[in-house]
Amino acid sequence: MNNILLFSIGLLLGMIATWMFELILLVNKKLRNRYYRHHAILFGYHVHHSTYGLLAFCLSAFLFYTNQESAIFWFSLGIGIIVVHTISAGKLVFIERYKK
Repeated sequence: MNNILLFSIGLLLGMIATWMFELILLVNKKLRNRYYRHHAILFGYHVHHSTYGLLAFCLSAFLFYTNQESAIFWFSLGIGIIVVHTISAGKLVFIERYKK
């Protein structure tokens, strides 16, 4: 598959999935409260969903090392996730201390 097409699909999919996730949390108060309480359990730190973008980067590095064409897709998916989360959070953040 064309590399530009793979990059575009991954970027759009990452952006749309993150936007939909944040929209659901914004609309559904019960789910939003459960999500933030669940993530505060990790030793008092909040793990933001932009961390999934970092995981996609790690996967893309492994796939690139093994000469897999899908590395471009996973790289751009990670970019899409991180860009939308950074815009909505107002800062680039992956993990932060949970404030009670």
